Formats: sequence, structure tokens, C-alpha cells
Amino acid sequence: MSKDTFQNLKIFIKQFVDFNSDELNVIRNSIEIIQLPKNQVFIDEGQIADKIAFINKGYLRVFYNFDGNEITRDITPLYSFATALPSFVSQTPSFEIISAITDCELFVISKNDLDDLYNRFPKWERLGRRITEEMFVDSQKRIYSFITETAETRYKRLLCQYPDMTKEVPLRYIADFLGIKLQSLSRLRKSINW
Repeated sequence: MSKDTFQNLKIFIKQFVDFNSDELNVIRNSIEIIQLPKNQVFIDEGQIADKIAFINKGYLRVFYNFDGNEITRDITPLYSFATALPSFVSQTPSFEIISAITDCELFVISKNDLDDLYNRFPKWERLGRRITEEMFVDSQKRIYSFITETAETRYKRLLCQYPDMTKEVPLRYIADFLGIKLQSLSRLRKSINW
């Protein structure tokens, strides 16, 4: 494993808490690097989410089954964390499924190892709180956008924030994530000149 293996993770973490090298390196022994192939499940419905992943390569989809339909709640962007948060926090069975849309490289840490870091290092506990808060705020912004914005506005924001996502993630998942039909997304894409 090269010295720069965790470079993207370190950059992400330093947005929230200022760690020195020694404080950052304590996590190295707790991380498992997983190559998750396309369509493989990371967390399944009914499973207790006992791990959290930093997405170093690829895209994950968070969805649930409702009346025989899959409903996409989130598509995780590169260099962010993913878990079935309600299950992870409460340690109850997940109603969400997280699976790989593309081949993924994940840096995974178990809840037990993370709790141990929290207990031993206040900065790691602060980071955990900040990331959880960020995940909550993102979910609230998403709800707000569905109430107050058009699908076109949501799509334009996605293009601006995550331009590579629209190239690598199948359009049916993008449409589902935006809360529109695939045909509507096709019309939107034709009408927007970037």
C-alpha cells in the first residue's frame, strides 16, 4: 500500500477537523480496502449497518423497495462517506440497500473500530459528529429541493456539482434520483446546452 493510498480520504477529513499526521495515521490499521464490483451490495435491507465507507472510486446507490419498486434515495458522490445512516446510528435493521452502480474502491471502517477511535481520540469523535451532521443536512436539502424546485433546477445543480456522475451513472438511476421519469430526463438533457 503506497503512502498516498489514503490521500483523498485525508483531504476530505481535513475539511472538517485539522489533524496532524500522527492523528491521521491511527486510522490506517482500522481501514479495510474493499473492491466492490458493479451491482454488488454493500449493505442489504434487513442487515444492521455495522460499517461506513469512504468512496475512493466509483458510485454507490442508496435505495429502498416500496410496492415492488426500487426508489433511489441517494447516489453517493466520489470522496464522500456512505452508510445506511438510520441503521448505523440506531443499530437496527436497515430499510435501505446500498449497492455499487460502478466498480468501486471503498475504505471501510467498522462501527466498533470507529467507536474505539471516538473513545480514544476527541478529534475523531468531532469528525464523526461533523460528518453525521453533514449527511443529515444533505438529506434535508434534498427534501427541501423536492418541495421547492423544479426537476430542471435539480438536474442543473447535479451537473454543476457532480459533472462526472452524469457520465458514469446510468440515466435511469439519475432520473430516479431526481424524482422524474427517464423520458423526462431525456427531454431535459436535450433542452440544456452546457
